[in-house]
Amino acid sequence: MAEITIEHSTFERLQRHAKPLVDTTDSVLNRALDALEKQIGPSEKVEASATSERRIDPRRLPKLTHTKVLEATINQERIARPNWNRLLDRMLIESMRRLQDFRKLHQLCPVNMVEGRKEDEGYGYLTEIDISVQGQDANAACRTIVAAALGLNIELDIAFMWRPKNGAEYPGERAHLMIGSNSH
Repeated sequence: MAEITIEHSTFERLQRHAKPLVDTTDSVLNRALDALEKQIGPSEKVEASATSERRIDPRRLPKLTHTKVLEATINQERIARPNWNRLLDRMLIESMRRLQDFRKLHQLCPVNMVEGRKEDEGYGYLTEIDISVQGQDANAACRTIVAAALGLNIELDIAFMWRPKNGAEYPGERAHLMIGSNSH
């Protein structure tokens, strides 16, 4: 018998579909898999669809709540341990290097930021460009990243996935967002 670990929220969802004193976790999972297989057909189709990914139009971003960045590059530089706010920070640094003017940066990237060091109220300090920026949710961070990439012709390549959670736009699906010469 194999053992699996699931999130507490997933277990709570399973419990909502269980018949008390009758079902086991295994029986609820089997019922869910039976329903899934009736909808999409044999398991070969599931495997084929799991390897595909959505291509994201940067001008029509989907809802990015419950997403995880898998890998990313900005101007072909790989970002270590990427997440939306780390990408935003890297994009702000690259944008400031090109613009050399805080007001122009703020016009292009309208997120909460101030010149100098501020490390309260969710702000983080970017030493390289002497500004502080407030952390953003995935949607706001991505909008700002895309605005900067399009506005300054910065190459961008982000692979991400929606976590399999309630409220995710495409639960469990992978996606790719590309801007610049690598987007062809």
